[in-house]
Amino acid sequence: MDELAKIPPFTRTTIGGILAVTLPVICEVVSPYRIAFLPNRIANQFELWRVVTPFLFGGGGINLVFSLIMMYRSLVELEDGYFAQRLADMTWAFVLIGLGIIGLNTPLETPFLFAPFMMAVTHLWAQANSTRQVNLYGLINVPAPYFPFAMLGFDLLNGGPGAVLRSLTGLVAAHAYYYIAVIWPNGGGSNPPAFLRSLLAPPQLLINLLGNGPAVPSSFAGGSAAGGGGGATAAGRSWSTGFGTVFRPRAGGSTGGQRLGGTASGASTATTAPAARAPSTAATSTGVNAAGRAAEERQAQHRWGRGQRLGTD
Repeated sequence: MDELAKIPPFTRTTIGGILAVTLPVICEVVSPYRIAFLPNRIANQFELWRVVTPFLFGGGGINLVFSLIMMYRSLVELEDGYFAQRLADMTWAFVLIGLGIIGLNTPLETPFLFAPFMMAVTHLWAQANSTRQVNLYGLINVPAPYFPFAMLGFDLLNGGPGAVLRSLTGLVAAHAYYYIAVIWPNGGGSNPPAFLRSLLAPPQLLINLLGNGPAVPSSFAGGSAAGGGGGATAAGRSWSTGFGTVFRPRAGGSTGGQRLGGTASGASTATTAPAARAPSTAATSTGVNAAGRAAEERQAQHRWGRGQRLGTD
């Protein structure tokens, strides 16, 4: 049990769910029909579990073993890297991606959605580890961003165009999330519209339930969640991650830049007279009380640093 507890929670829950759904079907305890994605049964019979179980049925044979290994490694690295200390964000991200996969596969009448889910996880991992090389069966090395397309090639060999189309829906859904969350805000142009930023932010109920780490309530929190319309200031304590810099702002801090989830008009720059404010500033920096620290924790935000952007060399 101690070893299981060391596995990050999202990864542990996902892999456990795959085993819990797949093994009974392999052992012929449960019929595959009972867990398939059937929109009519969901709408008319309220069999709501069919929204989740199709993502967790991994099939059988040796492919299941390789898929579990790949899924485990990719999710662990995402949870410890790209989504570090952001369990609610990660959960909500895959809820949105899952809804996209469902929407794209409903016209295709795809009964099981594990392959698109696997492709979505792989694509996010590849973008978060864009500088790495992936070895394909000990034969060739490919850059990580091209690895999902290599997987599509294997799907073509194993299952034909239909299998490629199903897996492609996962890639499209994951890239739509990645584009809105990372590429668009860091592309040098305008930020995504407010309704898209609000969509990316996990519900407060999910944050309260899962938490997002002590210093990062949400990467996409709006001004109200941040305790103000402006972004976090770099004057507070900060630490680097593999995908940017996380800042812990002082209460009432400001920014000279742009926070993901904020707006240009909402950013503010605080100016003070050095002679008049020097004593109070020194007192503030040396005597932060418990209430101030609590406010600091609540206002903590994630900012993308000025370093390397995800998905670039």
